Amino acid sequence: MLGVAWRTLRRQPGTLAGAFLMIVIGAGLISAFSVIQGSAARSEAPVERYAAVPVVAGGAPGLFTAEAVKSVEALPGVREVVPELTFTAVVLNRQGQPALDPATIAQFGHGWTSAKLTPFSLIEGRSPGSDDEVVLDRTWAEAAAVSPGGRVTVLVAGIPREYRVAGIAEPDRAAPLRYQRTLFFTPAQAAKAAAHGAGRADGLGVFVTPGADPAAVEARVRAALAGEIRGDTPGPADLPTLRVASGTARGALEASLPDDRTTAQTMGMLMVIVAFMAITVISGALITSVRRRARQLALLRAIGATPGQIRLLCLAEALLLGVLGALTGSALGLVLAEVLAVALRSRGIFNPAFRVVYDLRPIALAVLIAVLASQVAAWFAARAALKIRPAEALTNAFASIGRRGGVRTRVVLGLLSLAGAGGIQVLGMAGLMPPALRGVYGVAASGLVMIGIGLIGSWIVFGMAFLARVPVGALSPVSGYLAAANTRFQHRRYAGVVAPLAVGVAIAGWALSSLPLYTLSTTAEAAARIDADYIVRTPLVRDTYIGLDEEFRKRAAAVPGVTATAGLWDAWAQATSLRQGSDRSVQNAASTYATVATGAPSRLLDLQVLQGDLAKVDAGLGAAVGASYARQRGIALGDQVEVRITGASSPVVLPVAAVFGLDKGGQEGLVLPGRALAAHMAEVPYNRILVGTGSGARPDVRRALEDIAGTTTIVKVEDKKEFQQEYVRERSANTSNIGILAVVLVGGFLLLAAVSALVLSAADRAAEFTSLRQVSALPAQITLMIVWEMVLTVVPAWLLGVAATVWMAFLMSGGDAGATVRALPLAAFAAFGVLALVTAIVGCLITARSAMRGTDKEATI
Repeated sequence: MLGVAWRTLRRQPGTLAGAFLMIVIGAGLISAFSVIQGSAARSEAPVERYAAVPVVAGGAPGLFTAEAVKSVEALPGVREVVPELTFTAVVLNRQGQPALDPATIAQFGHGWTSAKLTPFSLIEGRSPGSDDEVVLDRTWAEAAAVSPGGRVTVLVAGIPREYRVAGIAEPDRAAPLRYQRTLFFTPAQAAKAAAHGAGRADGLGVFVTPGADPAAVEARVRAALAGEIRGDTPGPADLPTLRVASGTARGALEASLPDDRTTAQTMGMLMVIVAFMAITVISGALITSVRRRARQLALLRAIGATPGQIRLLCLAEALLLGVLGALTGSALGLVLAEVLAVALRSRGIFNPAFRVVYDLRPIALAVLIAVLASQVAAWFAARAALKIRPAEALTNAFASIGRRGGVRTRVVLGLLSLAGAGGIQVLGMAGLMPPALRGVYGVAASGLVMIGIGLIGSWIVFGMAFLARVPVGALSPVSGYLAAANTRFQHRRYAGVVAPLAVGVAIAGWALSSLPLYTLSTTAEAAARIDADYIVRTPLVRDTYIGLDEEFRKRAAAVPGVTATAGLWDAWAQATSLRQGSDRSVQNAASTYATVATGAPSRLLDLQVLQGDLAKVDAGLGAAVGASYARQRGIALGDQVEVRITGASSPVVLPVAAVFGLDKGGQEGLVLPGRALAAHMAEVPYNRILVGTGSGARPDVRRALEDIAGTTTIVKVEDKKEFQQEYVRERSANTSNIGILAVVLVGGFLLLAAVSALVLSAADRAAEFTSLRQVSALPAQITLMIVWEMVLTVVPAWLLGVAATVWMAFLMSGGDAGATVRALPLAAFAAFGVLALVTAIVGCLITARSAMRGTDKEATI
C-alpha cells in the first residue's frame, strides 16, 4: 500500500497538500520550542566573578556561619576558604539616580578580601583602608565619572551613603565582567552593609590543594555544609537552599543573571500547548483531506477494495506525509529556534547569555508527534469514509457522515470539556488546586479547551450558517444563499479551519486576559492584608528585592507622627505540630509562603484573625498560622510547632499564637516573628516596610520618609492606593512578555487556519464550479459565494474562541462581569479576527481562480 500511497501523492498532490503543509508547520513549531526549552534547561550562566576559584558554595543570603567556614577548612584537599559577602549596591550619579540601571545589569557590593576569587587587581589608587572608602571596577567608575580621590554616593538596603573612591580595579583577564558590576568595601563595612549577623557569609570560595580533584572536594564540601542547615525547608520546586559547584556550574552561584532553568519550566508548558495545537491542526487537516476524498475511496470499494485495504491506504498516505512533513518541518524548526532565541532575549524572557543548543531529540519528538497524530487522524477519517455505501458514491447520493446520536454525544462532551477547563482555572486561581497539580493545571485546562473546540467546532459553523441563511440570503440572494447552504451541508469540510483558529484565539485571549485578572487578584489579596498608611519598598530585580535594612525601619519609627512600623520579608517555611497524637505523616508536605515580620505587624497587617492574639508575634512569643494551612497540617491554636525555614541552621519551636483567615488557601500560611528567628538564620533585608500614623495619611510623615531614602527613585514611599496601582503596573510589566509570546503563537496558528482555508477552497472544486456555470451562475457570483463561505466559517470560529475566553475569564474573575470586560484583550481579538478573515478571503480568491480555469469551456459543452 505504500507504493499506491506514494503514487497518489505524486499524481494528486493537491488533495493532500494542505495536510502536508500543516504537518510541516506543526513539526517546525514543535521542534523549535523543544530546542528552546532544552537549551534553557541546560543553560548555564558564564563564570565571571568566580573564575579563579575551583569550588564555590552559595545559597540563601547569609547561609554560612563562622563554624561552617571552619568545618570546610578542615576538609581534605582544601587549601583555603574565602568567605564572600554579596549584596546589592547601587552607585548614584550627581542627580541621585543610578549611574547604571539595576534592571539591566547586576550591581554587587563585596568585601575587598573576596577580590581574589576573580581575581581583581588595582589599576589605579589603592585598596579601601577605612570604612568610608570603596574600590569600583573600571566600567562602573567610567559610568559614574569618578576617579581615585573623588566622592561617590552608594545606595545599600535603601539608605544612601557617601564614600571616597580609594581605587579602581579590573579583572586580571583581558575583558571586564560582562554581566555584573562590582564594588568593594572594607571587610568590616561589607559585613555592616550586608547585616547578616556576626561571622555570616553569603558564599564560600574554596581553593584546593595542588593535585586535588575539584569534583571530589565539591562532594566533601556539600556533605559538610548540609549538616549546617538542619532547619532548612525547600521551596515548592524543591530547589536546594545549599548549592555547591565546580567547573562551568559555578556561574549560576554568582546570581548575576536570571536562572533560565526556572524559565524552562514555563517554556515546557508552552511547548506542550504548542504540541497540542499542532496535533489539533494536523489531525483536522488530515481528517478533512480524507473526507474530501470520501467519494474516491467509496469508488475503490465499488471495484472490490476491502475495508482493510482502504484503511491501510489512508494510513500509508498519512505515514508518508507525517515522516516527510515532520523531517522538513524539523529542519525549518532549527532555523526558527534561532529567531525565537533572539526575540526571547530581547523581551527579557531569557537572560542575555542564553544560547541555543542543538541535538537530535527535538527532531525525534517532532517526527514522533507528527506521525502519531497523522496515523490516529487517518484511522478515524478512514473509518468515517468507509460508512459510505459504494452505490451512494456511484450516484453521488452520499451526504455528510455521522449519526444524530453521535453528534449529540460530541456536542455534550465538547461543552463539558470547556466547562471543565473553566473549573480547573478557577480552582487554580483560588489556590485550591492540590500541590502536585499547581504547576500543570494551566496545561490541563488548555488541553480541555482544545478538545472541547475540536468536538463542537464544525457544528458551531453548521449552526451559525443555519441562523445566517436568511439575512445572508437577503443581502446576496444567489451567492449568499448558495454559501449558507454549502456551509451547512459541508460544514465538516471546514473543521480544519475552525479548530486551529478557534483554539488559537481562545488560548491567546486566555493568556492575555488571565494576566490582568491574576494581577488584580493578587494585588487585591496583598492590599487586603495591609492596614498601613504608607508602604516603603524597592523594586524586584532578577527575582530579588533590592531591599531595606533594619536601620531604615528604625529611622522611620523615629519620625514624629509615626506610631508603628513593621519590616516584612518572605521565605518558604513549613510548620509541624508537636502536639501528642498529632499526625506526623504531613512532615514532608509542601512548604508555604511565610511572612517574617519585625516591629508591630499586629497593628499594620489585617489578616482577619479568627483566634488568638497577633500581638504575641510582635513580641516574638509565637507564630500566626493561616486557617487553611492549619487544617492541612493538623495544627491548632496553642500547639507547639516546629518551624523550618529556608536557610535556617536549626528548626525553631514556637507556640501558635493566632489563627488568621487570609492565607490564600494555605499558600501564604505563616506569619513568623523575626526576632525569634535571629538565632537560627541570617538577617536579610526587608521587602517592604509598613508605616502607620494612627491618623491616616500625613504629608509631613511622607516627606520625612522620602528624606530618609534621599532623591533616588529606587526607594518608593506610597500610600495604599498608590501601592495597589504600582503593584499592578509592575506585575503586569513582569508578566506581559509571556502574553506577547502567546500572541506570537496565535499569529502562527492563524496563518495555519488561513492556509487550511486556501487548500480546502482550491482543491477538487472545479467540478462544483462547472456545475454552477452549467446552471448559468456567473464567475462573479461564484467568487462572491466563496467570500461568503469564508465569512460563515471564519467568523463563527473566531466567535467560538472569543466565547471560550469570555467564559474562562468570567469564572476566573469570580463572576465579576465588569472585571471580565476590562480584562478582555478587545483590540487583540479584533486584530486576530480581521487578519484571519482577510487572509482567508484573499487566499481563497487567488486559489479559486486556478480551480475555475476551464469551467467556462466545460459549461458550454
